[in-house]
Amino acid sequence: MEIRSRFTSDMGFVADYLNEGNFERRKGQDIVHMEALCDMMEAITGDTAFTEQANKLLEKKKGKKIMMCEYISQLEVRGEAKLTSLLERLYDLGRGEDVELAVRDRDARARLYRELSIPDHRCE
Repeated sequence: MEIRSRFTSDMGFVADYLNEGNFERRKGQDIVHMEALCDMMEAITGDTAFTEQANKLLEKKKGKKIMMCEYISQLEVRGEAKLTSLLERLYDLGRGEDVELAVRDRDARARLYRELSIPDHRCE
């Protein structure tokens, strides 16, 4: 953690994500090179959500600084919408046991996303 705290550039986001699986510790930090950060995150995770959400945020901010907390909020909204969609579909199909499984087991949730053709993302 001490070594990671020395990263004050966008590379710190990547280092934290690789170690902690999130960006929470850097919520108040500005993102300097959004496109490069998203390219790295997509390469690491194979998930295009980082780039898709960044493009929306860049369009909205039009050249203004972007803080990581804004980006995290957008990713969380997207994740919540996906999970809600999954749970609604399972509930409508009468698959209560799978609803519980989706809530409690990340791997099972990924399997259910694939089964029901809901794009999986790993930005949690």
